[in-house]
Formats: sequence, C-alpha cells, structure tokens
Amino acid sequence: MKIAICSKHPLDHIPCQGSEWFPWTELETINFKEYGALMLIGSSRIDEPAIIPASMVSRLWWFVEAGGLLYAELLEAFDFSSSRLFGWKQDFPKTRRTLEKLRVVRANEESGLEQGALMEWSGAYALGFSMPDEPNKSWLEFSTFHGTHFAEELTSSPVHPGLSIRRLGAGLVVHCSFSLYSSEMKEAFRPYSRWKRAIETLAAETKLPLIVWPEVIKTSNGTSPEEAVEACIRWFEASGILPAMDGSAGVFENIHSVTGALSSDHRPDCTVHTALLFYLYGTWRKDPRYQDKSHQLLTFLFENGFQDMEKDSPSYGLFKWYDYPGRYPDQMFTDDNAWVCLVLLYLYRKTGRSEYLERGLPLAEALLSTQNGNGVRPIVLFRSQLEKLGLAGAGELPPSLNPHFESIAHAAFIQAYLVTGKQEYVDTALKGSLYLASRIDDLSFMYSQTSGYSRFVLPLGFLGQFDESGETLSTLERIVEYLLSHQSSLGGIEEADNPDPDRFGKEDAGVFIHNGEGIADQLYTNNFLLMNIWEAWKATGHTRYKTLYDDLSAYICRIQINSADARYHGGWMRAYDFKTEEYFGNNGDTGWGPYCMESGWTQAITSCGLLLGLLNESLFD
Repeated sequence: MKIAICSKHPLDHIPCQGSEWFPWTELETINFKEYGALMLIGSSRIDEPAIIPASMVSRLWWFVEAGGLLYAELLEAFDFSSSRLFGWKQDFPKTRRTLEKLRVVRANEESGLEQGALMEWSGAYALGFSMPDEPNKSWLEFSTFHGTHFAEELTSSPVHPGLSIRRLGAGLVVHCSFSLYSSEMKEAFRPYSRWKRAIETLAAETKLPLIVWPEVIKTSNGTSPEEAVEACIRWFEASGILPAMDGSAGVFENIHSVTGALSSDHRPDCTVHTALLFYLYGTWRKDPRYQDKSHQLLTFLFENGFQDMEKDSPSYGLFKWYDYPGRYPDQMFTDDNAWVCLVLLYLYRKTGRSEYLERGLPLAEALLSTQNGNGVRPIVLFRSQLEKLGLAGAGELPPSLNPHFESIAHAAFIQAYLVTGKQEYVDTALKGSLYLASRIDDLSFMYSQTSGYSRFVLPLGFLGQFDESGETLSTLERIVEYLLSHQSSLGGIEEADNPDPDRFGKEDAGVFIHNGEGIADQLYTNNFLLMNIWEAWKATGHTRYKTLYDDLSAYICRIQINSADARYHGGWMRAYDFKTEEYFGNNGDTGWGPYCMESGWTQAITSCGLLLGLLNESLFD
C-alpha cells in the first residue's frame, strides 16, 4: 500500500515504512488517487491549528468512500463537514495534557492489550464526542483516571474519545484527538510495552503498516556496582544538572517528571547529597578533583546565603529549603536541614575542614533545641513561629511521628555526637527512636509505609549499642521483616500501604494507589534503603541485612537507565514497574511525579549507597 503523510512539522519518527512525506502547505497538491492511505497529522502545539480547507473535505470523503484509509490526528473538527468525515465533533480548542490518561476501551487478546489498561502520553488533546448516529468504534478514551494500571470504572470527570475507527463506504477513517505521532516527547509514552502492543493492534485492525518508535528509556538489565557508579557520575557531568563542572555554581534539583526539562532550583539537601557523592567517589577513585567538587558545592551554599548565620536571629544555624529570595529562612523542613547537618559533620570528620564544623554545629544545636522532651519534632518550622516562640518554645509544637522526618534528625545527632562527644546528642537520638518504636502502630507516613520504614532504618543499628533495653534492634528487625514481605523477585521493595489513596493531583502523593500494583519508588524508598540497610549491616553484622543490601544493589544496577538522551542516561527515575519491567507509576503527584530524576535524593543517595559498599565504610565510622 502506497502511503502519503502530510504534517504540520517534520516528524521525528516516520509512522510507516516506504511512505512519502509532504509539508502541510502542499496538502492540496497531493494526488489522492496515487495512494491507498493518507495520514494527516496536525501539531502538538496548542496555538497552532490544523484546518482542512472546505474544498479538501469533499476530496477526502470521496477518497475514503472509494476504499481509501484516512488517519487524522489533531485536526480541527468544529465545522459540520469535517466532523462528519471524522465521525467526531470537537468541543473546544485543543489544550495541553496534565493529569489525563488514555484508557483502552476494547481488549485485544492476540496482542495482550487488556480492556481498561491505562497509558500516558505528552502533548495536546482536544475535547469532543463521537457522533452517535455514525458507525464509529471507540478504541481509546481519555479522562483524569486515578488508577495506576487499570481503570475498570468510569471516572467522575467527563470521558472523551481519544482514538476511534469509523467505516465510511469501502474505506476507514481513524481519528486521533491527542498527540501521537505529532508528539515531540516520545519518551513520555508510558508504559512503552503497552504502547507497543497498542500500535501493533491498531496496525493489524486497520491494515495500516504503522511502526512503533524506538524505546527512548531502556534499562541496563544488570551492571556491576562499579559500572553503575561510573555511569551516574557521567550523568551528573552530561545531563546539565551541574551548571558548572567544578561544582562552584551548585547543582540543580531535578529533571522534571512531566516536561523532561532541567529544573533551575537550588536546594541545600540536594546539594549536600551530591557533595557527599563526589567526596565518596573521589575517595574510592583516589581522585582529589571530585573531593574538590564536593567542597565547591558546599561553598556555593555558604556564599549564597542559604544558612542563617546571624547569632541573634531566631533561626540561627538553620538553612533555607531552597534559594528563597528573603534574607532569612522561612520554611525550615526537618529532613532537609538534618541532611545538611549530617553531611557537613561527616565531611568535617573526614576532611578536618573547619568551615564544615563552623556551619554544621550551629545547625545541630538548632535542631537539638527544637526537639521536644520525647526526642521528636515538628515536620517544619516557620520563621514566624520562631520569632514568637523561640527555639525552645518551638520544641513544644506537636511532633510529626513520621520517620521520614524524625529519623534523619536522629542520624544527624549521631554525627554531632561523633564530632563533639556530647552525650545529649546521642541520648536525644535514642530517646526519639525509642519513642517512635513505642508507637510504631501509630506512626504517620507521607507516601507509603514502605518509604517511611526505609527511613526509620538509618539510625537504629548504631543506636543499639546505647540501648540496654534492646528495643531499637528489635524494632529494626520488625521493620526489616515488614520490608522483606514486600520485596520483589528483582530485589527491590514494592510500595505498600498508601496512607492516603485519594491524594491524587496534588504535590507529595505516592506513585501507586493500592497494594499489589508492583510499583517501586526510587525517590523515597529503595534509594534511601540501600544506604540505610548498609548502615544496619555495618552496625550489627546481621547477615540478613547484608543479603537485603546485596539484593537492593543488584536491583538498582539492573534498572539504571540506558538512553541516547543525556538527560536520562546513567540515572534513575522515581517509579519502576515490576510487572512491565520499565519506568512507570501513578502520575498523581504534580510536583515529584513518577518520572522525575532528583539530583540529590535519587541519583546521589543511590550512588552513595553503592559507594559505601565498594569502600566497605560506614557514615558512622
């Protein structure tokens, strides 16, 4: 079959082999009689309509009626003639996809495409409806389906046709109301395996020889920890995440989950994670250049006003959450500040650089002063609270009882104890951990119980030597038992026990909805657990913990991204699907969704976990 393709822009992937391409301006010059199929592809840009001239509608109608095949993607269908040709009437101008997903309307047993299966794409879509009096077979539909893999029941939001097939005379019209071949982000078609089956099914049903685009984001399927670390270092150097190669301009936060764009935000936590990575890598490779990069990253924080160093200020010692333009920190999150404290004091112990101590100890004291009598604390402090209550008064605010925040503060206090020998630090860490352990059935979690428990692990092994009751180590055992009950055959931990399954379409949501979906989280669970279970092994010598570390290490190396695109190659995304064995998860988190690549929290922390194993060292040595 001879095929003509006419599109608003040159396509990065030709839909059919042996086809002939025409620019949109030559649409009216195409001799339809020479072709068995026409593919008319509009633009994924919402401000660029693709209108079929009235004179062309009749020609297209006759072409199809005589047995031709017409594929129409994102063409304007407001007028009666084109809408009757397509069997689809447009409601509004096209808009940009945000949380919407496509749902398979009809199963195809031969391809394994299941009814209700959900898929994602990137680009534009147009709202409309199929003509009720036309012989039209809806094939894909879209709405804000909240499910992860499937949506068996209809959403409360309106459902619109995404792709339909209409028989007209002896021919067929395929209408696509979203960016498919016009999309400029092929990596955003997720999961790829399902899209591959969908395209193959569409080709078989229409006899249009469609070609599936190459997979943009693959995985390594197994490398060594050494190779994985090297690839991640190359990611930092090639992805654009470092605005200056020597570290002097800090590090950007992430590659965005939806847009794939490089974030320009600077955050102290991401910066110190990356500084820790470069220090450990430089130590492992005996390459002082990377230890100098580590120092330059920290100097960037010191010289750009991220820490309040005014001794009379109520937020003295604490860091801003991000490059907040105000003079003083406003929101001071526990986990972010505790990570800065831990890394500064650890690196002081390793390097002896006095500025790390001069910055780290005031931060440790500020955190200690805002713990309450039980050794726990609020999630976040606001400067207005500190101005009113002072540091000691802020310690009376309700604590979070969430290990995501609490346990990293306890780990930071361990570093402060190792630096100063001050017993109050380790006593507070132990008291707080025991308080959480005594209320383990009443803890709060952000994304999942698996993610919260992964964070709980970090300080417990070290604190066991100070706990005559043995409760910290028995709690560690209980936590690991729970995590192992959710371990995949690939070695990673599957997300489980979502505390708020209805939290969809907001920041800070999980990448799964219900247990059993087979989704793993590399932003909040497996990344931190890799490092934390290593620390548990080093502190206790318990072989079960070493086995879990080895399993996680193998899993992490297996799922590292292999891509021709430097934004992705050598890194890890947040959500990995054990069932399809590719990156995929629920898209309900609008800030840090399933495909984000966080510089510090994922890439750096994951590689630090691998490097500690390669160095056979502990953060608490």
